[in-house]
Amino acid sequence: MNSAKGLFVLTCLLLFIIVPVFVKRRRLYFIGLASSLYIFSSGWIFYHFNGIMLADIPIFILIVMALASGRRIDLLVWPVGFTLLLFILWCLVCSITAIRPGWVVSETTKYIRMYFLVVGIANNIHGMRDLKAVIMGMFIGLLFESALGIYQWKFGSLGLWFLGERSASRISWRTMGTFFVPSFYANYLAMVLPVAFRLFVYFRAPSRKWSVFYGVTFLLGMVALFTTYGRGPWIGFSVSLAVVVLWSMLKKNFRSRVRYALPILIIFMSLFLYRYSGAIMNQFSNSRKASTEVRFPQFRIAWRVIKANPFTGVGLGNYDLNSWNYMTSDELRDPYARVYAMMVHNVYLFVAAESGLVGGSFLIIWLLSILFFSIRILRSKIMNDYIVNVTLGIFAGIMAIAIVFTFSPDIHAYQLLYQIGLYCGLLGGMQKLIRVAELKMRQGPERRRIRFRPGPSTALPEGPDRSGESPGFSG
Repeated sequence: MNSAKGLFVLTCLLLFIIVPVFVKRRRLYFIGLASSLYIFSSGWIFYHFNGIMLADIPIFILIVMALASGRRIDLLVWPVGFTLLLFILWCLVCSITAIRPGWVVSETTKYIRMYFLVVGIANNIHGMRDLKAVIMGMFIGLLFESALGIYQWKFGSLGLWFLGERSASRISWRTMGTFFVPSFYANYLAMVLPVAFRLFVYFRAPSRKWSVFYGVTFLLGMVALFTTYGRGPWIGFSVSLAVVVLWSMLKKNFRSRVRYALPILIIFMSLFLYRYSGAIMNQFSNSRKASTEVRFPQFRIAWRVIKANPFTGVGLGNYDLNSWNYMTSDELRDPYARVYAMMVHNVYLFVAAESGLVGGSFLIIWLLSILFFSIRILRSKIMNDYIVNVTLGIFAGIMAIAIVFTFSPDIHAYQLLYQIGLYCGLLGGMQKLIRVAELKMRQGPERRRIRFRPGPSTALPEGPDRSGESPGFSG
């Protein structure tokens, strides 16, 4: 056993066996671990870049806890869990025609892991305290990654190789946190930051310390996103944030309830852009033109693969084994031939090439189901300020990554899939809380639509909670 595997075993013993003995609220503890450990690529890898990851263990424990609780388990988490299952099943079917069927199964287990995460999180959110534990775990991970990225920007690698940080020789002008490449890191930040933005600018926290926490989390994350120099994530994040801000301006219930957050943000961004606007604009100049131009030959090659394998594709993880056969003689002689043959920098073409048009369609349906699921929660008869802002943040995060996917192949990244799965689990849990609250309202004498109004209420299931505002319902 090498040192990395030895550290992995010791970490598992500490986090999942020793520490829980001294923890009273073990379910909340494991919820926090499941929503924070995924940022580390630590694991026991045993086949094709895959294996048992550190964050897999709390997911398994949460599912066991849900089964042992005696509560009804929602295995579909409609619609996001169901559409994800369709995609998983079809990917397994595609292994029949693949050159390396084992690689297909290995890649598909990433989505199976995501499905278990959706089920584990959705079925363990029983109250607002559980929901806030997930968000807190996610933000602790975001703070760690942001601080590490800023450190790498100024000083280089910190030496956290056992958590997945790359060596100093791999970190030059773009940061990557504990992710494998800068684009993974940037895409992660683009997905998570919208939730921090909503809670900082729009959510009136019960105490100033939580407002400061949300503000520091968001502003540090913004700086970290800049240090990645990722143009696609910058664009995706900016567009998605603009959409939810405009949506909030048009809908009264979604408007900001914090007076000082927006001025602080405007001042911070003005000073930051004054200092670094040149570096930002330089990323869209001719200095990085070559990295954009290689994508278009990749698109053409991927389309040839799709036309030749429209039904089942070539199998997940098998694209690089087949792409050479679909390159023209000119492309094969080109100095960038190896780059052309790599994973096409468009997730939708990439997935369609590996799982056929059917698999590509299932992927799009699944992403759309997450967005529509968010909208359905926002249209609920009962509204809660915290849930509204988390849901709008999730909507923006999924929209951001959907935009990024048009010029990125990063859907195969374990941590990004985990983040999407965590969002699906959160939506499933919040829908359950709203259904319980609506059921209580139907049982009462008053059945009119509940309008949002900040203030204390007990409409949602709520345990003892001192980490955020009361549910914020009023009839």
